[in-house]
Amino acid sequence: MARIKLEPLAQQVVVVAGGSSGIGRETAIRLAAAGAEVVVAARNENGLATLVRQIEDAGGKAVYAVCDVSDRAQVEAVAELAVATFGRINTWVAVAATVVYADFEETTPEEFRRLMEVNFMGQVHGFQVALPHLRRAGGGALVSVGSGETVISMPLNSAYAASKHAVEGMIDALRRELKASGTPVSVTSIKPAAINTPFFTNGRNKMDVKPKGAPPFYDPSVVADCVLFAAAHPVRDLYAGGAAKLMKLTQHLTPRLADACLAKFGIPLERTDEPAENADGNLYETSGDARVQGDFSKQALPASPYTWLATHPAVRRLLLVGAAGAVGARLVGARAVRQS
Repeated sequence: MARIKLEPLAQQVVVVAGGSSGIGRETAIRLAAAGAEVVVAARNENGLATLVRQIEDAGGKAVYAVCDVSDRAQVEAVAELAVATFGRINTWVAVAATVVYADFEETTPEEFRRLMEVNFMGQVHGFQVALPHLRRAGGGALVSVGSGETVISMPLNSAYAASKHAVEGMIDALRRELKASGTPVSVTSIKPAAINTPFFTNGRNKMDVKPKGAPPFYDPSVVADCVLFAAAHPVRDLYAGGAAKLMKLTQHLTPRLADACLAKFGIPLERTDEPAENADGNLYETSGDARVQGDFSKQALPASPYTWLATHPAVRRLLLVGAAGAVGARLVGARAVRQS
């Protein structure tokens, strides 16, 4: 198998698909600040234009392409712009996603299909388009921004959870194919907990109140930290927010408990006290919302100690060594006491 060695961010060209708001926008800003040349793509042209202007005003380099990731030709055009402008692609970050809040029986086949086209096929298109460019560059990274619902499904999110589960199955198979062929391309799955972005407000909603994610909320920078780390370090999985890891463990170890808890508490956790607005959401048309932060800033945690340790492996190793040393010293001390 080929050893994967990724370039420093300051030497990379990075495409962020789904970059006009929320996680994608924060990630693009952070990548440019780290010295990467950035190509941002989304449906919201005004949001993209203001983002590129913000990056350039801060001394960074960026261009944008208007793109619906469900359209293969538009995704190919993004890659062509990246190569024409900056000469190559080193990392492709797939962020674009949308959601429908509705009971399973109230979610139409068309809505299921649309979420699969955007959330699943959008990443399929992006990674298939990116791979030849990454090979020509001598390797690179594919970064999938998924969801905690990649591993545990919330009620009222059957279509969204299905699309995210599909992404995880696809990238698992892709990662193994690339390893088998010796292709030096890393594939990372990032699984965020609830993140304070406009995502919830802008989705399609069939409840009588505005939807939200199940708390705790984290700041978008927690996910951006994961993306920047994955672009420069070949890593398989990252959980953005310790709550996402806890969700994974609960589903894996005690699925019946997960069923019981989410049946009782899941729907109340997804409801706000505010009347529903804009029920159609951004399923087919952009909302025009270019914010990074969503409507839950007062509840959002600014950082995740769990994620910080995951993206700082040297510190994690030191802590493990220190913990092992402390346990060893305690055992030696206990033995000495018994022998005295």
